[in-house]
Amino acid sequence: MFEPDEYLFTKLAYYFKRRNLKKQENIAHAVNLADLKSRLTIFARAITGEPIEIFEAEREGGYKNNNFFLPVSFSDFPSEEDNISFYLFRIVYLSVQKKLNLNWNDYQEHELLESQQKAEETSLRVLESIFDQFPITKKYFESFILLYKGKVKDEQLADYSFIYGKWMRNNLENDGDILKNFTDEVKKGQEDQPKTTIKSKAIEEIISVQVDVKQQEDAVLQHQFEKVETAEEFGGNFKDFDGDDDLEDHANALDELNMKFTVRVDDTAHSVYQADFIENTTVSESAKYDSLGYHITYDEWDYSKRTYKENFCKVYPKTQLKSSVTYYKRTLLKNNSTLIGLRKMLTTVNNKYQFQRRQTQGEEFDIDAITDLFVDVHSGHTPSEKIYLSKRKKEKDLSILLLLDISLSSDGYAAGNRVIDVEKEVSILFGELLNEFNIDFSIDCFYSKTRNHSTYITIKDFDEDWNKAKFKVGAVEPSGYTRIGAALRHSGAMLDKRETKNKWVILISDGKPNDYDKYEGKYGVNDVKQALRELNERQINSYALAIEAQAKYYLPQMFGQNHYQILTTPVELLKSLVLLFEKIRHQS
Repeated sequence: MFEPDEYLFTKLAYYFKRRNLKKQENIAHAVNLADLKSRLTIFARAITGEPIEIFEAEREGGYKNNNFFLPVSFSDFPSEEDNISFYLFRIVYLSVQKKLNLNWNDYQEHELLESQQKAEETSLRVLESIFDQFPITKKYFESFILLYKGKVKDEQLADYSFIYGKWMRNNLENDGDILKNFTDEVKKGQEDQPKTTIKSKAIEEIISVQVDVKQQEDAVLQHQFEKVETAEEFGGNFKDFDGDDDLEDHANALDELNMKFTVRVDDTAHSVYQADFIENTTVSESAKYDSLGYHITYDEWDYSKRTYKENFCKVYPKTQLKSSVTYYKRTLLKNNSTLIGLRKMLTTVNNKYQFQRRQTQGEEFDIDAITDLFVDVHSGHTPSEKIYLSKRKKEKDLSILLLLDISLSSDGYAAGNRVIDVEKEVSILFGELLNEFNIDFSIDCFYSKTRNHSTYITIKDFDEDWNKAKFKVGAVEPSGYTRIGAALRHSGAMLDKRETKNKWVILISDGKPNDYDKYEGKYGVNDVKQALRELNERQINSYALAIEAQAKYYLPQMFGQNHYQILTTPVELLKSLVLLFEKIRHQS
């Protein structure tokens, strides 16, 4: 409960914060990075030939490996067109700077001023290359210089940091770190889910610190008298975590924090402060632990060494036991009209006949065979009696494995729809259609808690009766992290047991690989790519359906073009599955 003075201070703080934000939004010529991100990403990848990702910078930004950091918004020029040209120039500049490898390549911490000075000192090398490759950029560069010179009386005091950016530290691989200090809680699914989610401000680097349990237990009670709303930055001392959901109370203070350091814990989180950042090479690899029952080991691909880590991941196969009849009935009632329409569409596809040519009997003549008959007769040869066309129904030589990502990210929302509910509703509706047309299919899901504890749950096995399995879909809940590679490899092993010729794995996910231990960024993306190559070598097809707009930046890297779609509603997703099914049936 706030005291009167605390209440008044809080209200005033929020008022001035909202006023400043509104003032920024009202600048007509301002350009926001979020509005240009898609086009800039394509532009950067086209120039560099690398899978560049673009993130919001804390200020001027720079580059770090394959990540470009740019200002959240830009309004220094009087027109929108000129402000857009600033972003285009920065993409070209960073691309050339990256090619020349002008950046910090060490483990040392560098001051901001030193990094800005280093960027300006080496700018001549970058500009010479830019002007040679992209002559039009010289005009923009000169206008930028004039702009910042005009802001000060003394030319030597002009701040050119937004033109040159700053040097950032490229992340270097460190395979020596082992993640050992975590409790048994990390091996279990979290029963309580986050209740509050707030989007964070821009952050350029995250260093994740493993919790010191001993220091946490020995923490001495302290009283601190500070401002009304505060949130402390990590300073090396561990306190106990009560798990209370008071994120909204600290929302104002969080805007002032440097979120560079985070603490990795396995306690249940009731609040989420969400940062759009994927590169985190300080995450360590988990040590080996004793098994917790029956499991299957799989290799994992290390792209930096171009080799497999043998028997690296432990997958624990489980069978879904809980059920929810209510969820199933509610899903059918909610989507009844959609289901009827798609059922008619699939009936047409499934009942299509193919002509068997050159048959001894049939409903129609085979024109090609008749032509050959006349040729044989006139040439004195004995003609073949196989001159008919016969219509026969296509055989259903097809197995489909629907693989659901039920990690904690599926507890979020995309276009107003809870991701896990989209997955479950689509699974139920698609299962109804596949069962009706007697297609061999399975519905599985997965989550992980380090490489030692990847859980793979079978909701509906290939040989299981759908009328029993359909009630189990609604009982699935989010848990853990997203080690996609291990799940794909186990799915492939399940499909290897089927005798059908046409086999498919259809992944429904946010498409972003991550885990409690080292599985972020390029490491995870490349392991997924390798797992998909393994499936392809065994003639197992793959397709991804993502329920998150940001997936467009990393799904193409893993699945390639024409092998994925990004959709956010159950109806869109279901229609896409039906169209994919139609395509599969035409190929079979």
